[in-house]
Amino acid sequence: MHKKLIEIVDLTISSGSSSGTVKITPQAGLVIGCSVYQNDAANSGIVKASFKTDSGEEIVPLVPIEDLRSREAGYREGLMPLYLETGGKTFTFNVSASANFTADFNATLVLVYENDYTKNNC
Repeated sequence: MHKKLIEIVDLTISSGSSSGTVKITPQAGLVIGCSVYQNDAANSGIVKASFKTDSGEEIVPLVPIEDLRSREAGYREGLMPLYLETGGKTFTFNVSASANFTADFNATLVLVYENDYTKNNC
């Protein structure tokens, strides 16, 4: 069976709101890193994101969302390193802002798995 190289998690926060959460149960495997891509929805406050286990353990604490962007330094080097064995667990991706969005905010969390390609070519 072919394992996925990446897992995509989309999150939308409606205009007039300041936070959103999505739960994900990724495939079993080793997640070597992540990045977050977002649209340019207006927000006068600070936008932060976190990634936690279903029991509340912080994998990525609530940090400014820019800390999770791709650093465009090469595929693997551009990721926020995680080295997380998913093991069929459920995780929560949360985005919170200190002010309400004035347009719909869209974010995509990309989880990257270890596999033969990432071991040998990145």
